[in-house]
Amino acid sequence: MAPRKIIIDTDPGVDDILAILLACAALPSELEILLISATYGNIDVQSCLRNVVSLFYHIEKEIAWRRSVGREPGFDAMRKSKPIVAVGPDHPLMDQKLMADFFRKLRGE
Repeated sequence: MAPRKIIIDTDPGVDDILAILLACAALPSELEILLISATYGNIDVQSCLRNVVSLFYHIEKEIAWRRSVGREPGFDAMRKSKPIVAVGPDHPLMDQKLMADFFRKLRGE
């Protein structure tokens, strides 16, 4: 069976980064990540992009370390076909822009 082809549209905070890690670690026969779209969410789009780039940097460091100690490199889906990373809009397409700091202000922090 052909792998499921996916696009991840994300505002990568901790939860989304964990989901991307799981996708990257999938078997290539099960999953192919075509695109990761970093877009506005709880943080600004530049921070979202930085988080995705940082994730890939750390995955590459992890793969290098695993190889240096004789372990399987892992992250098979990502190593088979590297996804394209695209930057989405820096604002909501409708409604007002709410950032994570807005919610802290509501709670009085």
